[in-house]
Amino acid sequence: MKGESTLFEVNIMAYEIPKTVLGRTGLTVTRLGIGGAYCESADGYRKAIDAGVNYMDTARAYRDGEDEKVVGTAIKGQRDRLILATKTAQRDAKGARTELETSLRLLGVDYIDIYQLHHLNTQEEREQALAPGGALEMAQKARDEGLIRFIGVTGHDWVQIQHAVDTGFFDTVLCWYNCAMKTPEDTVFLAADKHNTGVVIMNASRNDRLFGDSDAPSPEQFYRYVLSHKSVNLTIMGLRDIDRFHRIAEALSEQETLASEARIDMEKYGAQRLAEGALTP
Repeated sequence: MKGESTLFEVNIMAYEIPKTVLGRTGLTVTRLGIGGAYCESADGYRKAIDAGVNYMDTARAYRDGEDEKVVGTAIKGQRDRLILATKTAQRDAKGARTELETSLRLLGVDYIDIYQLHHLNTQEEREQALAPGGALEMAQKARDEGLIRFIGVTGHDWVQIQHAVDTGFFDTVLCWYNCAMKTPEDTVFLAADKHNTGVVIMNASRNDRLFGDSDAPSPEQFYRYVLSHKSVNLTIMGLRDIDRFHRIAEALSEQETLASEARIDMEKYGAQRLAEGALTP
């Protein structure tokens, strides 16, 4: 336990990352958060937390469930510092309840701040999840029980996610958005603004595919770009590279958004990369 307390008390890499309120949840969150799936060690997650972020996102499906287990180890002793989000891909109430109970156990927590219906990418999936006996009904009951605080939705099909947000059931939405792919501005963001739904962005760099060219903007510019949109509350970053995560956390603590001219330059670069096929697997 001695080593654990030292790990949590020594916070020499913490930055003053700007914070905001996550839509109608009223939760105060850092504008940079931790994304799950890519980090396989509790120490890696702890190092990211030590950067000063307070938002952590994982999912029951990430690494066949191992991600929640590792996150649970990483956050032990500091749960109250964090806004914790996870997800279920089950569409029926029974399956979703089983996953919720598993998530609570592996994460080692009594409640989850934001419980999300994972990738509702088709009309059929959305209708199943929102129908009587569906995953949404389970989440609403779990919220009444105090097992979760807020309900979110995630996905990669912006039109389908827009329809989900437009139901008014969801407190948060997680989707991808960057300088090369601006479709959410005319779909998801419009619905979120209408319902004061908190907006969380993934893929600000499209899984790092926008990085690396000799003429590429610096990595932090991609995160500043998405945070410059008035509808966006925060962006999450997967921990493929802890040093890069710290670099971006430090950069955002110094400057979190871009002026209009810099945004235009980012969009020109994004359009070029999109035309080159850089955003596709």
